[in-house]
Amino acid sequence: MKLGVFRDTRLVGQVWLDDRQNLVFQYDKAYIDSEYAHPLSLRLPLREAPYENDEARPFFSNLLPEGDIRELIAKVVHVSKNNDFALLREIGGECAGAVSILPEGRTPLDSGGYQEISWDDLEDLLEGRAKKPLLASRKDLRLSLAGVQDKLPIYLSAGKLHLPTENAPSSHILKPQIRGFYDTVHNEAFCMMLAKRIFTPSSRIPEVSILHGKRKSANDALIIERYDRSTLDNGAIRRIHQEDFCQALGYLANRKYENEGGPGLKECFALLSRFSTQPLVDRLHLLKWVVYNFIIGNNDAHAKNLAILFLDGKPVLAPFYDLICTQVYPELSKKMSMRIGGEIRHEYVHLRHWERFAQEINVKEKLVIELLKEYSISIPNEAEALAEDFARLHGRREILDRVVDMIHRNSAAVRKYG
Repeated sequence: MKLGVFRDTRLVGQVWLDDRQNLVFQYDKAYIDSEYAHPLSLRLPLREAPYENDEARPFFSNLLPEGDIRELIAKVVHVSKNNDFALLREIGGECAGAVSILPEGRTPLDSGGYQEISWDDLEDLLEGRAKKPLLASRKDLRLSLAGVQDKLPIYLSAGKLHLPTENAPSSHILKPQIRGFYDTVHNEAFCMMLAKRIFTPSSRIPEVSILHGKRKSANDALIIERYDRSTLDNGAIRRIHQEDFCQALGYLANRKYENEGGPGLKECFALLSRFSTQPLVDRLHLLKWVVYNFIIGNNDAHAKNLAILFLDGKPVLAPFYDLICTQVYPELSKKMSMRIGGEIRHEYVHLRHWERFAQEINVKEKLVIELLKEYSISIPNEAEALAEDFARLHGRREILDRVVDMIHRNSAAVRKYG
């Protein structure tokens, strides 16, 4: 059995399992010869010869959910959690970027549409997540998003929520509270909104909003506008291709942390130097991302939280996402996802580590130090102002007091560098 791999509505190639049950991908010759041919991944340049498992699997496996969510979905659709091919067959109709994976003979134009969902019905789905993840909540949904967190692609139109069926493209992502952690929805919403005030242009950060649960606050959810989608004049949604840095660098999701053999910051900056069509601009934005995450206390800033966006086939650094203060949750690891100047423990990072980091990524030390000084003042100031605005809209939230306090503590530590 083979699966068709589509980039938006165009057949790119096919993926299948060989006799040893290893994943194989091959570009379609008609696609290679076409005027719109672009590689599916920076790691998979156009060629007629098939890509074997070691080359192909990092891209395709990283399209799938991780951890407990992956295991639950596998149980619902009755396949092994370790079977990437079977999971893609069952839920690969709407993936990150422009990718759709469909059974042989099917095309993205064959079927799919939108079902309006009431808030009551959505809350039913949210409350049933312990047994049935959102991505597998209905039989006619063929949706896949990477990551360990439960989430749901949705279509938002005229203020109403819709579920895409089969392989219809979504416009937004709904992220509920992370089970076991206090008020992650408002934490992430705040950190995303704060980033929008800090980063220039603000379009580097997707728009976010909060849906408040009617039954209970545990049903609150974050709505994030997808940067890998655009709306055409006729209202149709167009997919824009992307891949995360683990895909682009050839790492499986279980190696997304540098401490476990995954990519480090030096490798991420080198990726932009090699492939971005605007490397100087993108490397500066990535530097700002590193400093911003350090000051807000986001220790989970790993390579799957960075992506390459292909605009008309040209690779650039994608807008930033999954910004959250993890340091307010004492049960989470104190180690950062990627080392700064050789140091992986946030509280032990000092000026010498930032200077070493600058040397590693081939950036002037002065630029890094000036950015640290700037952000150690502007971020806490903007955080205080945003907290007041946030309280007027959503009420005062205890989690945000903790986040703002953490930002002040981290900023003060940076200012002590001298």
